[in-house]
Amino acid sequence: MSSARLRTALLTFLMALGLTLGLGATTAGATASAEAAAPPAGKPDFQLPFACGTKWQLDTWDHTPALDNVKEGNPGSDGLPVYASAPGTVSAAYWNNGSGNTLQISHGNGWFTAYYHLQEAPDAYVKVGSQVTGATQIGRVGKSGAAGDWAHLHYEQRYLASGTFTDETHRKPVHFGGVEYSGAGRQWSSVTSGNCAQPQTTPYQPWNCPNGSVCFFSETGGKGTVCKTDRNVPASACGLRKSFFNNGHPEAGGDHVYVSLTEGGTSCLHHGWADGRGDFAAGGRTIKAVTWGGECP
Repeated sequence: MSSARLRTALLTFLMALGLTLGLGATTAGATASAEAAAPPAGKPDFQLPFACGTKWQLDTWDHTPALDNVKEGNPGSDGLPVYASAPGTVSAAYWNNGSGNTLQISHGNGWFTAYYHLQEAPDAYVKVGSQVTGATQIGRVGKSGAAGDWAHLHYEQRYLASGTFTDETHRKPVHFGGVEYSGAGRQWSSVTSGNCAQPQTTPYQPWNCPNGSVCFFSETGGKGTVCKTDRNVPASACGLRKSFFNNGHPEAGGDHVYVSLTEGGTSCLHHGWADGRGDFAAGGRTIKAVTWGGECP
């Protein structure tokens, strides 16, 4: 073989060897990256702590691996329900000047979640020792503590092999549905909540009815789907078992609401804490129309 052909053959061999090494390095790097993003063995299958199918914006800012969560597009997060990320037991409920109304939930195997800046007192929906699932509402998005005037949920996943109380030194990268959301200064603008394992219900409480609205709860005991309106509704298929009329309706003469029922008859709801709530007949009723008016007859 001539020296020229030998040099060419050697160069071809070296190039092939280099590509092989390069591909091997790339594959190894990709594998390492995938392993880093995968949740560690034994970590619960955490889901976004929000209603099934809703879309959220996630930000790490400068406090990764914690996340600040707001509704997709940012506005309108204040007062939205917060659910447990996975089954567990409420291990702490407290006020802190920085985190405001705060909850911690123990999920077993040393894993915890923490929820900051909740709107109501941390024990308004659940208590220490309460058993929760992804269907359990534990609070509402708020801006308590040092959240400023920005309603958002600061959320953390933590690991501590022993004990019932964790702090920020125990934070770990956050995973939702097995996908990691971590890294300084990162933002995910449209993440859909997969917290859909069980039907999520809204407790029968006045703070679940916006100011100036009338709300109807469909299940015995005042839970279930909530139908809300803040204006006249000529037709509605919302079944109801309990109701709540929150005072403060802006419409003139709107301090009473007439509810016409498909089964016949009407019911008049008066505003206020005591007389703004009502039980309907056993078996429930179906709303035919809602009309704002003056004094009930």
